[in-house]
Amino acid sequence: MKKLFTLIFILFLSTVNSQEGLGVLTDNVQQAMIDFGNRSPKIAQPLNVQGSHYFNKDFKVAKLEYFGKELNDTGYMRYNAFRDEIEMADTQYQKETDVILLKSADVIPLINGDRYEYLPYRLESGNAYIGYLVNIFNGENNKLYLKRKKTFMEAKIARTSLENSFPPRYVESEELYISSNGDTPVKLKQSKKSIINYFKSNSDKIKKFIKSEKLKVSELSSIVRIFEFAENL
Repeated sequence: MKKLFTLIFILFLSTVNSQEGLGVLTDNVQQAMIDFGNRSPKIAQPLNVQGSHYFNKDFKVAKLEYFGKELNDTGYMRYNAFRDEIEMADTQYQKETDVILLKSADVIPLINGDRYEYLPYRLESGNAYIGYLVNIFNGENNKLYLKRKKTFMEAKIARTSLENSFPPRYVESEELYISSNGDTPVKLKQSKKSIINYFKSNSDKIKKFIKSEKLKVSELSSIVRIFEFAENL
């Protein structure tokens, strides 16, 4: 991980030097060193809460893409789906860390093959939000993203014998977002009808393709195949 920070620093140095000149180099470099070493106050999760902040607690091998350039060295990272942060570690065996990656559209972590992009997107309510989306299809016309979330739910005490009690817990969910021709990603309902209707004039061809290939829209791999097919229509 230290090598990875060094490479980021060197690349940032050359970028600033070529774009802004030596006059502002010192301040920008100092800021880069601070930004890429961000520390987040770590609050221990209560022991009586079921679940965790993570889809996968393990730190995985990761690389960084910085201003469109993939750095050669690797480090260890994991995604905190509750806090919407990328956590960084010196080894894959760490259990906890307070070091998080700078949130920037120009700093893209590639964690265990998943590409986390920090982007603005539109919630179902229409409100804009900025956060990490996993790019699962990167076509010329359409880009498909996956939003992984962990939501904290308070304990529920049964009021009658017909109700169930639930402990406090973290509930996980995944949502699809679609960007058409470079527009801000919007939510795409993960249903056969919604996906077919998205393609409008090509909806009949998409419907036939889903049927002939026996695809299930409940599976991300099937949805990606649909978009790959549509890209060539």
